Amino acid sequence: MATEVIMPQLGLTMEEGTIVNWIKQEGDKVNIGDVLVEISTDKLSSEIESEVEGILLKIVANEGEDIPVKGLIAIIGEEGESIDASAAPKTVEDIKDEEAVPKAAEAPKAAAVTETGRIKASPLAKKTAVDLGVDLIGLSGSGTGGRIIQKDVFEASENHEAQTAVQKAESEPTPAAVLAPAVQAAGADIVKPLTNMRKVIGKRMQASKQIAPHVTITTEVNVNKTVALRNKLNSKNADVRFSYTDILVKMAAAALRSYPIINSSITEDSFIIHDRVNIGIAVALDEGLIVPVVRDADRKGLKSITAETKELITKARANTLLPDEMSEATFTISNLGGYDIDGFTPVINLPECAILGVGRIVRKPVINENDEIVPASMMVLSLSFDHRVVDGATAAEFLKKLKGYLEDPDNMYV
Repeated sequence: MATEVIMPQLGLTMEEGTIVNWIKQEGDKVNIGDVLVEISTDKLSSEIESEVEGILLKIVANEGEDIPVKGLIAIIGEEGESIDASAAPKTVEDIKDEEAVPKAAEAPKAAAVTETGRIKASPLAKKTAVDLGVDLIGLSGSGTGGRIIQKDVFEASENHEAQTAVQKAESEPTPAAVLAPAVQAAGADIVKPLTNMRKVIGKRMQASKQIAPHVTITTEVNVNKTVALRNKLNSKNADVRFSYTDILVKMAAAALRSYPIINSSITEDSFIIHDRVNIGIAVALDEGLIVPVVRDADRKGLKSITAETKELITKARANTLLPDEMSEATFTISNLGGYDIDGFTPVINLPECAILGVGRIVRKPVINENDEIVPASMMVLSLSFDHRVVDGATAAEFLKKLKGYLEDPDNMYV
């Protein structure tokens, strides 16, 4: 009996995956555990292994095609078994997308409609068509068996917009300056398509700024004693090198225990004060930003945090992070000190309700308690928080608590 191979959900936020490269081809023998295909998601690349033994009878999703979670990508069965990929059982997404197709699509049948009345289009293509107002009837698909894929919908939408613009320009003459396109690729320009990572980053950042009422507060901290602590730790531990981010993870976790409301996530009609303190660490990659997570940071020693952080960052840069290593963060730290940034306004990583921005350490003159001008190592901390969950006074108290730890690390044990 034929077995469907579907797009797996490799993380809580994954909505779709892109087919990068088919390792197995139609007609190949497949054993349990064999790598079938390489896919890319919003944050990483993964290899999908076969869970059954048989022959790869049909590849339904082409390389470069975006497939939603649970969408059909291939069929495995016995040699010689007859299958019809276009008539494969519908997923939940198929049903939802077909219900969402405008009733205008019930017009006379065209090439995109089978004899049974089903539109031969991927679930993502149907969803995109609804969003863009594109009628699938009459479209020619470039997918397997003439199946309409998302790219076809985008092209149809762009062609329609271009045709509409030309008709408007012909009927309503405008000055030449207005007719010139606002942005046009020149001969020396480089046009690069957005990667899945950049699309997801853009989508999440836009959602965060539109949904969460951001408030950012800042404070400047004398970190002389933290600098001394780090130097002391590194001199006594030849097998590990502690970073300021490692120390901040430990201190932030301790401060979150004192102010648990900061360690919250928000839902549509409630917010969750988490029992576990899982700290996300923003890591910059060439393609974008990724946030691996140190779980239970409040219950771990600094040496354990340092080892785990180093491993996570190494895996992030090698694109080998597992989905579980990037999920369930309850608070995020973004340290731009290494880029000579003094202070900035970090964007909340929803559904978390707060994020800490860390600037560089700068030696500058300060006035001490004896009114003397002395040199000091100063750092700027910026806390962005969701005002739906956290009030300014509470956020300020949390930041003051963290500042106290940095100014005198012994305060963590008081």
